[in-house]
Amino acid sequence: MEAFDESVEPWTTYIERFEHFVEANSIDADKKVPVLLSVIGRKTYGLLRSLIAPDKPREKSFKQIKDTLQQHFSPKPLIIAERFRFHRRSQEESESVTQYVAVLTGLSEHCEFGGHLDDALRDRFVCGLKSEATQKRLLTETTLTFRREVELAVSMETASREAHQLGGSLTVNVFIKD
Repeated sequence: MEAFDESVEPWTTYIERFEHFVEANSIDADKKVPVLLSVIGRKTYGLLRSLIAPDKPREKSFKQIKDTLQQHFSPKPLIIAERFRFHRRSQEESESVTQYVAVLTGLSEHCEFGGHLDDALRDRFVCGLKSEATQKRLLTETTLTFRREVELAVSMETASREAHQLGGSLTVNVFIKD
């Protein structure tokens, strides 16, 4: 496992991967802290020492180390700011429907929509689509779920792309008899 580098990935992703690494390598619970301290890298280890001084990293539990670094690298986001980003996001011109869905779903992670997540994703998805034809089609449906909307939008995008490709490849030869 490589050292943590915040310019490459967020701490939350790194620590998730570390936990998979521990499980995949059958590392015992009592070895989890020493292994983490060995793989996080010089820079992160030095930072951890500074954050918990005068204590030493080896004196802390895995949860304490994880939480300390989590608070430093990824402080709890402001819900209103996260929702602002979510509601402002629209599909970009060069973005496919599936790429847009992935970004939108990622943006919803810290919005704390709770039981309304599907509705929020569904509504933002339709509002942010770049294709007016797809928007109009989805707006005619009365009981769509987010998943079903995505399926329809992907189908319409695929059909549009295929029709465009077929239309561009068709050539008409006209023969005139004398």
